[in-house]
Formats: sequence, structure tokens, C-alpha cells
Amino acid sequence: MQDIRTRLIEATFQEVFSNGYTGASLANILKRADTKKGSMYHHFPSKKDMVIAMIEEKVEKRIEKKWQVLAQTDKNVITLLISILEDTNSWDLTNGCPLGNLLQESLNQDEDFAKTLTDILDKWKKLFCDALEKAIELGEIREDVEIEKVATFLIASIEGALLLAKKHQDKKDFEVSIEQLVFYINTLKK
Repeated sequence: MQDIRTRLIEATFQEVFSNGYTGASLANILKRADTKKGSMYHHFPSKKDMVIAMIEEKVEKRIEKKWQVLAQTDKNVITLLISILEDTNSWDLTNGCPLGNLLQESLNQDEDFAKTLTDILDKWKKLFCDALEKAIELGEIREDVEIEKVATFLIASIEGALLLAKKHQDKKDFEVSIEQLVFYINTLKK
């Protein structure tokens, strides 16, 4: 059995991912976590603090888990990147990206959310920059590739593809977007 804090974080993730931060109900979170408000306040001073902890512990970890493999490989970085992109089953095309959803909803509403979300976005971008730098060192892509611009484009393309799939509840837009992104990535090869 998970401890109360872990259950609260998981319940907060499910509630916010389903309904957004603004629409997230504390009562629903407590019900999902099978706990009382007093237990929540023992671990978190407020709903906002609980959501920020959830973002750091769940959303950031999801991104790290998906993309960290690029940092761990010593060869075929671009092939690995493309295989992750093309693995349609590994994406939530119905609900979109938790980070992207929160960015759309909360970035301009709260300074603490903005900082937390921007930090995660910056870490994701750095992960892509490091992977692209490694691909240059391995001779997989051209040396003139502007890695920071490409990393930004990768994130924007992925988030846009997920948003389209979520909006239309259809994986076709995602697949077409990723197909074009892979085409672009292949133009970077030596």
C-alpha cells in the first residue's frame, strides 16, 4: 500500500491531467487518494503546493523517463530519437502531454507554476541539446547543425502534434506531424 503522500501525488496527477489545474477538485483528489483534508495539510500547505510537488515528481519524471535513454546511449542517437518519436503507442494521444497541458493553462496565471514548468521545459531542451551534440560527435549529423534551435523545434513539433491529436481525438494528425518531423531530422544527417 502506498503512503498517503504518494497517493496524494498520484491522485493530484490524475485529477489535474483529466481536468486541468483550474478544474481540479480538491474533494476529488482526496477521494482518489482515499484520505482526508487533514492528511493532505500534513504533507502540503495548500492545493497549489501539492500540484507543484506533483509536477516536479510526476510530470518531470515522465519526460526524463521517455527521453533519458538518449543520454545513455553511445551510438545511433538519431535512430533512437526517431524510434521514440514513431512509437505511437507510447504517447497519450487522447489526453495530450501533461506538461503541454499545464503550460497552456497555467504559464501566465501563476509565477510559481511558470517557474516550475519553465524549469522542466529547459531541462527537456538541454536533454535534446546534449543528445544532438553527441550525434554530432558520433558523426551522425552535420557539424553545422544549430543544436539549440533544433532542440526547440523538436519540442515545439512534439507538443504541437500531441495538441492536434488531443483536439481531434485522432492519431492521424500526430502521425503526419511526426512523419514530417522525422523527414526534417533525416535532413540533418551527414
